[in-house]
Amino acid sequence: MNSQLVEAWHMSNEANLYLLAQTAEEYLADRYAGRTRSVAAQFAHIHNVRMRWLGVMSRKSPKDVASFAKGAQPSSSELREALQASAELIAEMLGQAEAEGKVSNWKGSPASFLAYLVAHEAHHRALAMVAMRIAGHKPSQEVVYGQWDWGKLRKLG
Repeated sequence: MNSQLVEAWHMSNEANLYLLAQTAEEYLADRYAGRTRSVAAQFAHIHNVRMRWLGVMSRKSPKDVASFAKGAQPSSSELREALQASAELIAEMLGQAEAEGKVSNWKGSPASFLAYLVAHEAHHRALAMVAMRIAGHKPSQEVVYGQWDWGKLRKLG
């Protein structure tokens, strides 16, 4: 499908996957304060919110892709696999929504739903980076700015 919304969605997901790939496994436990989500939990939350929206929109949860349990600390490979799978499901939903001109159970346009998803996920990427910085694992400038270099991300994806 030649959809600008789907293309933008994939680019946003590549930013998530880029940051995850640049995060050392041991940094996934970093938190910015006690009783907050770890870096791993930030990425798991992104996936889980996608899955909740897919369930709300279809009125049932996709059976072939599972959400993470509350408090789960998945590995980098588990997170990558989950994020790729849920991104594909969201891409299918966005393509269908764009073709129909509406998103089921959403009051705005397909573009406004995409904007919501992208903003939500960027917020959690930032929280993950803050957690790493506070834990003394400051991401390099290449990593910080790399997630905004969508030309580079396009080549990675």
